[in-house]
Amino acid sequence: MKRLAVRRLAVRRIAVRRIALSAAGLMFVLAATTGASATGSISCQSEGDKAGIGLTVGSVAAPAVVGIDLYVGDKLFSTNDPKAVPVALAQSFFETDRIMIDIADQNLEAIIARLRLFVAEDDNDRVTAGTLQVMDLGTFAVTCFGP
Repeated sequence: MKRLAVRRLAVRRIAVRRIALSAAGLMFVLAATTGASATGSISCQSEGDKAGIGLTVGSVAAPAVVGIDLYVGDKLFSTNDPKAVPVALAQSFFETDRIMIDIADQNLEAIIARLRLFVAEDDNDRVTAGTLQVMDLGTFAVTCFGP
């Protein structure tokens, strides 16, 4: 009987620790997500508007893609729009003079699109351009605006 009481006490202590850790984890997640309120966007289109991509970029310690909307003709891909083909960010890389982003299916099993951009900047101007490759739909030269 005494062993059972000791065991129940140990289980309760573990449960209390798990709840405390869960609460701490929740507070961390809330703090991390509220810190990303500074967002900007990058919008790229091909000549003739055959294809384009819109990226929502949050900034915490470094730029982070938090939303993707992509189209080729009438075909739409998105992380946000339930009417579009769902996609996910596979990886992103931001440097002063280039941006590289890979977009995958929602299960991260296959790359759907690749965006490769180059940035040229001086005191007065900023120009961003590159390529948008969408698997089985084509590769497009794009020019971009933002941030």
